[in-house]
Amino acid sequence: MASNKRQHRRLALDIEVRLHRKKNGKTGSSDAYFLRTKNVAQHGLFLRTEKPFPLGEEMELEFSLPTISNPIRIAGKVVWIADKDKNPTYYPGMGIRLIKINPDDKRELVKYLNRKFSNYKDAQELKQMYLTLIDMGARLVELGERHPGAIYFKKAVDNAIKEISEVAHLIDREVSEIKKL
Repeated sequence: MASNKRQHRRLALDIEVRLHRKKNGKTGSSDAYFLRTKNVAQHGLFLRTEKPFPLGEEMELEFSLPTISNPIRIAGKVVWIADKDKNPTYYPGMGIRLIKINPDDKRELVKYLNRKFSNYKDAQELKQMYLTLIDMGARLVELGERHPGAIYFKKAVDNAIKEISEVAHLIDREVSEIKKL
């Protein structure tokens, strides 16, 4: 159900969420849970849990983002439950749709997600440039056999690859933490 009906990009983000189940239409402080997200979007999030709540159940959620000091508080509703066979990459857990959020919290959430997605695009471009540089190094080996000047280019490219390799893992991490699911 989830992958083909999504309208918004999701950020793979592992954060702790404090959840309060509602009882008789009211938030009950006695039923507090601490769960972790698998991903977050402007209009929902996915929570990992072995014991998902029933479809349609409403709850209050609270979580923090690294860029803001106050926690974000939302009202949410269970809209799908991961099936072990149909959604193995999500199982076990449940999808929560945001049904109420303070406008300031919404603005902060959207700003955070947009910044991360912009970083993702840049990280993809940097990764492609790095891969192109590695390919150039391989082609320079072949060219070096035919042209003596190629050896100087090869040394420069090898030095660049060595320096970039030390930070390339950071780019890979950024690319892999942000997904279009």
